[in-house]
Amino acid sequence: MPRSRPSRLRAARPVRRHRSSARREPGLPRASSTLAAAVVLLEHRRLWPGAVAQALRQWSRHARRPGLALSGGCGCPLCDPFSSTEERAVLELALRALPPRPARELRLLVQPLDELFLSRSSPDPFAPSDEGWWTRRCWG
Repeated sequence: MPRSRPSRLRAARPVRRHRSSARREPGLPRASSTLAAAVVLLEHRRLWPGAVAQALRQWSRHARRPGLALSGGCGCPLCDPFSSTEERAVLELALRALPPRPARELRLLVQPLDELFLSRSSPDPFAPSDEGWWTRRCWG
């Protein structure tokens, strides 16, 4: 019996590709496989698919808003009903619910955005103190 050519054997095999959709998510830059797996598990248990990546993208846009957008109103829901900081609440939930190592890695992605937001806003003395720190800031 004649020997089969290697190219023919390879052509008959199905091609296997690795799927790690959470790692390739555009909102999780430089995410390790540990962080990606922990985020997928958290989203499966407590959030919705893609919640952390979506919140990170929105918080990035919110923190980097142009100066003119920041100076229009104080940033509260009464002055600017379209301005929302709910994405930061999702990130806070993820930071508290993730295991220590993935939470530390996610914190390294969120921290520069928080610092930018803090530098471009001022404390709101009239805001209720029962919510996160990001809700007690004005666009001064």
